[in-house]
Amino acid sequence: MKNRNLIISLALLGALTVTGTALAAGKIYVGGKVGVVDADSSGFDPAIAAGVYGGYNLLGKDAHFAADLKGGTLAVEGEALLTVVKGNTNAAQDWDITSLGAFAAYRHPLTDYLYLKGKLGVVRYDIDPVVGVETRLSAGIGAGWKVGPGSLEAEIAAYGSDVRVLSAGFRMNF
Repeated sequence: MKNRNLIISLALLGALTVTGTALAAGKIYVGGKVGVVDADSSGFDPAIAAGVYGGYNLLGKDAHFAADLKGGTLAVEGEALLTVVKGNTNAAQDWDITSLGAFAAYRHPLTDYLYLKGKLGVVRYDIDPVVGVETRLSAGIGAGWKVGPGSLEAEIAAYGSDVRVLSAGFRMNF
């Protein structure tokens, strides 16, 4: 299940990269992230996950469709996360998480280099061995800083009321 999700995610990310590059430079972005995952279950210690994310700027300044979003940009975004360091439970079991999400992401500039980010979407995740597969609404907030050819981003996201992810990543536009 985990390998299949990873392969599908990477294939989708690759297709998104090729399509976005063909459509217009600067509208597509791809990045990586690492974060702490907290499953809101009694006796669960946090795990550490890493993954990839990417998106396509649909509306706003320098996006596919020019729109007045007060300087901001609305994108479709996808992400895949896998556990790199398992968490522990009170039952002396290790747990891990695999997630795949699709979002609408809005970035609003504060300055030429700093921006705020909000996202809303759906996440399908698997907490093994205890919880199993769940599909939940997900929301997140964060901030970014443009550095060199890309941006550093930090965010906190919630998968329903069950899981919280605090992550940091780097993305580049193409």
